[in-house]
Amino acid sequence: MDARTAIYLATCIAMIKVFTLNIWAYAEPYTERMQLIRDWVEEEKPDLLAFQEAGFREGADQIRDLLAGLDYHIFHQLDDDRGEQNEGTCIASRWPINKKTVCSLMLSPNSMGYPYAAIAVRIEAPEPIGGFLFVCSKPSWELNREYERELQALKVVKLIEDETNAADFPTILAGDFDAVANSASVRFLKGKQSLDGHSTHYLDAWEQAGDGTEGFTWTYENESARGIIDACIRQKNHARRIDYVFLASPHVHAKAALIENCRVVLNKAVNGVWPSDHFGVCAEIDLMGS
Repeated sequence: MDARTAIYLATCIAMIKVFTLNIWAYAEPYTERMQLIRDWVEEEKPDLLAFQEAGFREGADQIRDLLAGLDYHIFHQLDDDRGEQNEGTCIASRWPINKKTVCSLMLSPNSMGYPYAAIAVRIEAPEPIGGFLFVCSKPSWELNREYERELQALKVVKLIEDETNAADFPTILAGDFDAVANSASVRFLKGKQSLDGHSTHYLDAWEQAGDGTEGFTWTYENESARGIIDACIRQKNHARRIDYVFLASPHVHAKAALIENCRVVLNKAVNGVWPSDHFGVCAEIDLMGS
């Protein structure tokens, strides 16, 4: 390989594009929704994808069906043990996936009604990126379950501490955290408060490189969320930012990374169809930044 080719290849893989979306399982209009998401993925070509509420139904596998033919490596929390469950968290990666770990977040009586979990995988990216940890998390959703989300955030951080390597590029954590930026669980993740004698620090991609707006990802504006908000929240102006991409602290990892930009995506209806009841988040992280 000549020097020019080496520089070109390094530049091509210097930036990682990370996408997270609560995909709303098989909610209708399913076929039209999946086409909108598929079109976005084909156009944007994210390297890492984190899905929540990713489903199975009558032999169908939602994420593998969605990404068929696009050469992604896929791991779902229920791949090895589905039991009676039919949805959960799922990761897709442009690069090979190794050392898959499923961590249950069903940690209290109030979090036993859904297979809340975090999944962690080692991504084997080419140099100069190399191997690193990618984590997708889905904690409890109810507004009055912040205690559960605190327990779950502690468990996710412990999982990452057990699995990460400080010599790697920084761990990336993404998902539907069902908590706003000033909630205890998210403040803990961002290093703004401790929980149960523990502290940590992750960079919130939207805070670092968003467009300066609120960045809402679950809102009454979205007609697919409206029915759920009417039933559960009962407030017509409800809007929250609850979906995140986090980058691990520079205090932990020797290698540097820079969050170049972060966008709320899939946030418009097309011919009356919304891609999901959540909007997605897409962040670009330059792993050659310093």
